[in-house]
Amino acid sequence: MGNIDSARVLVTGASKGIGKSIVAKLASAHRFVLCVSRSKPDFQGSVGADCVDRITWNPLDLASATAVEEYAASLEPITINTLILSAVEYGEGGRHPASEISASEWQRVVATTLVGQCIMVSRLLPKLIANQPSIIINVSSDVAILPSAGRAAYAAAKAGLHAMLRAVPAEHPSHGLRIYQLIPTFQSLTEGIRRRRPANFDFSSYADPAVIADTVGRIVSPAGNPPPSGTYLIHRDGSLAPYAEPASL
Repeated sequence: MGNIDSARVLVTGASKGIGKSIVAKLASAHRFVLCVSRSKPDFQGSVGADCVDRITWNPLDLASATAVEEYAASLEPITINTLILSAVEYGEGGRHPASEISASEWQRVVATTLVGQCIMVSRLLPKLIANQPSIIINVSSDVAILPSAGRAAYAAAKAGLHAMLRAVPAEHPSHGLRIYQLIPTFQSLTEGIRRRRPANFDFSSYADPAVIADTVGRIVSPAGNPPPSGTYLIHRDGSLAPYAEPASL
C-alpha cells in the first residue's frame, strides 16, 4: 500500500463542528484527507496554508443512497486506510416527542446519520481490509446507548450505526481492521449548538470539538500507541475509558 503516512483518510460530515475539527487536525499532522459534506467547509484560520493542499473536499448528501454509491465507486483508484464517520442530522427544530416526528424528519435523520454512512462503510470495507492496517472511527453519541427524551429519531439513527459497526468485526474477525466507537461524555461547543441555544446560555460545561479531534488524531497516528478496538467514552480531558458492551447473552 506504500507509506502509511501517504494513505488517505476519509471524513464524513466535514463542513463544521467535530468533523471540520478532525479534518483540520489530521491535515495539520501531515495526513492527506478526503472529506465530504453537503456544504463546503471553510478551513481558513483552521489550518496553515501549507496544510490546505492536503485536504480534498467533495460535495455529498449522505441522505441520497445513489450519491453515496457513486462517490464510493469513484474512490476505487485511491488508497484509503482510515474512515471517520462524523456526519449527523439532528432533525427539525429542537427536541420534541416521538409522536410529533414527521415522516420526512424520520427519513432525513435516518437516511443521513445511519443509512448513508452504513452504505459508505459497506462499500469501502474491501478497500480497508486490503489496505490494512486500517481503521474505522465512529464519532458516536451517548444517545446510542442511553435513552434521551425528545431525540428519538437521532437516537435511533445513532444506535443503528453503532450496532452495524459491532457487526463488522464479527464478520471479519481475522483481518487487521480496527474499529473504534467514541462516545463523548460532554457536549461539544459547535457553531450549530450555539445557534440552537438561547443567547444567554451557559456553555461552561461544554468543551471544544478539538478534544475529540485530538483523540482521533492519537488513534490514527502511525507513531502512536492506540488502544484496542472497541467502544470508548471520551472525557473532557481527552482521556478514554472503555465502555463494556455485552459480548453474548
